Amino acid sequence: MKKVRALQILVYIVFGLFVFQNMAADFWQGFKDGYNDGMGTIDGAKRYGPTLQATIDGSFISQKNGGEMKIGENYTLKNIIINSDIVVNNDNISVSWPLNAIETGLILITTLIVIRIAYLINKVIVNIVEGTLFEQRCIRLIKSTGMLLLLFTLTDYIGQQVSYQVLIAKLHVPLKIINTSAFNFGTLVFAILIFILAEAFKQGARLKEEQALTI
Repeated sequence: MKKVRALQILVYIVFGLFVFQNMAADFWQGFKDGYNDGMGTIDGAKRYGPTLQATIDGSFISQKNGGEMKIGENYTLKNIIINSDIVVNNDNISVSWPLNAIETGLILITTLIVIRIAYLINKVIVNIVEGTLFEQRCIRLIKSTGMLLLLFTLTDYIGQQVSYQVLIAKLHVPLKIINTSAFNFGTLVFAILIFILAEAFKQGARLKEEQALTI
């Protein structure tokens, strides 16, 4: 039983680290923004709102058509892309509160989904230990896990798109924001495998019942 408890704790730790790795950068940036405000170290320019992390088209820095930049005698840079922390110095640049509310809400929903997935996985572990893997209760838990994985994939992608809309609402010409949103196909494939596994257990339960009736 100790091994089972250790495995359950490990599941929560892994999922907790998954959530933390996605939010740690934002928390750290927020801490630095607050510290800089308190110490008055903004390089003489007043900041409005948090520092924005964005991927921008860097062709404007070359001042040439096509965005090419000659580096030394041997190299030419093309398709310049810059990952940057951007500080807004204009009080008139802002985002409507509904968009900010949607972004925050999606972050909370995604976090709750991850916590729920970890909980369901631990319930499945208990069923495995108790030998009730082929019972309908366990099969429903597995299917619910697959559904939540699908929901996580969708909310994560929608959240990325909303974050992109927040950026383009704040960052204007000459900055051109590159949409780096990516659909998480890895999680989608994993969810499909979960559904296949649930169906396999369902068929196993049916065969088990048929054997019991035969006996």
